[in-house]
Amino acid sequence: MTKVMIVDDHQVLIDGIKALFENDETVDICCEALNGTSAVELALSNDLDVILLDINMPDKNGFDVCKAIKDVKADVKIIALTMHSEAAYISKMIKMGVDGYLLKNTGKEEMLLAIATVLKGERYLSKDASNSLIDGMHKPRKPKTSDFIQKLTRREKEILRLIVDEKTTDEIAAELFIGKTTVISHRKNLLRKLNAKNTAGLVRAAFEFGLLED
Repeated sequence: MTKVMIVDDHQVLIDGIKALFENDETVDICCEALNGTSAVELALSNDLDVILLDINMPDKNGFDVCKAIKDVKADVKIIALTMHSEAAYISKMIKMGVDGYLLKNTGKEEMLLAIATVLKGERYLSKDASNSLIDGMHKPRKPKTSDFIQKLTRREKEILRLIVDEKTTDEIAAELFIGKTTVISHRKNLLRKLNAKNTAGLVRAAFEFGLLED
């Protein structure tokens, strides 16, 4: 039986996939992770065959998770299971060593096909992913920073909004009832996630990528 781990920050999606394979005698959903950090820890400490991996997560993104696991356990097969069909995402995941790429609108039959394909040592790309990759080859472009923006937490969005409002660290801490060190820590995470060097860069990214929109 194929041992599979699901990695996604939405429990409802994990539960949905587990329900699909509940009575399947070929697949055992033996692990699940709601974030990238847990995914790496579980992958390195468990005997797994296949990992179904989301790309956008609040801590480590799918690119980093894929590379971290492949660097240590190259034989574990990783299939991206994501909503992103853009060529930039697919190309970068392939560079990180991913074995397959599926979109979240797929069904059980294609998941089984993808799992069987990667276990044979072949790469599996869904039809939409393949078409997107081919289109991207015909229309080459340099991926924008926005292609790989990591998902912000609710608290990070709150702090980003206050930074845009020109609030100081002390003012943000007072308004959110948190410590200065916590604000500073969130600010560092925002700089990293948005590839910004300073406050001006954070403000620019906030508007350019529509990060303050509800």
